[in-house]
Amino acid sequence: MLLLQYGSLTIQWLTIVIGGIFFATGLISFIIYLSTKKRLSASESITDSDGYRIQRPAPAFPIVGVGSMILGGILIFLPGSFVKGIVVVLALILVLGAINQLVSLARATKFASVPVLFWIFPLVTFGIGGFILVRPGETIDLVMKLIGWCMIFYGAVEGLDAWKIYSMRKAFEKNSANAQAAAEARARMQNPEDITDAEVVDDSNSHQTGEKI
Repeated sequence: MLLLQYGSLTIQWLTIVIGGIFFATGLISFIIYLSTKKRLSASESITDSDGYRIQRPAPAFPIVGVGSMILGGILIFLPGSFVKGIVVVLALILVLGAINQLVSLARATKFASVPVLFWIFPLVTFGIGGFILVRPGETIDLVMKLIGWCMIFYGAVEGLDAWKIYSMRKAFEKNSANAQAAAEARARMQNPEDITDAEVVDDSNSHQTGEKI
């Protein structure tokens, strides 16, 4: 919804916020490094039993923290250069999501036939995502609104597909259970040996009873 209402402004501020997080984490690690180094320098030296000074291990220089600060500064002060990358990432999410929906529908064909309309929805999402990947340099505001609509459309289609596949699977399982029960009933009707044996036993018992009388 934010992409639809504010477009590129949302991406710009999102980039700045991400840059601020990177810069803050890098700054914290650098401050911890300086504090640890200062505390070790101010502490008294430790000697062993022979009087030799024991060298304390110096803290490792926070290379990752400095790199995080540099990256955060770039994202904060140059957010526009990062927007195109975010556009590409969002377009990739749309393309991969559409492929996932197509795969789910293909698996659902094992249970029942899938209506054509359910195949069209992910194809539309795939086409829009592919268009954005091919031409990411279009107007950022237009692209962001397009991605926003596609995200909403993708979420709705995902829920609809999940409901449809669930109902088809339940119907398939119910039909399979009914077919199995009918097959077992037919098998019992075609093999009446148990019933015949039971009648023979009853007749023999009745004859024995008559003889005793």
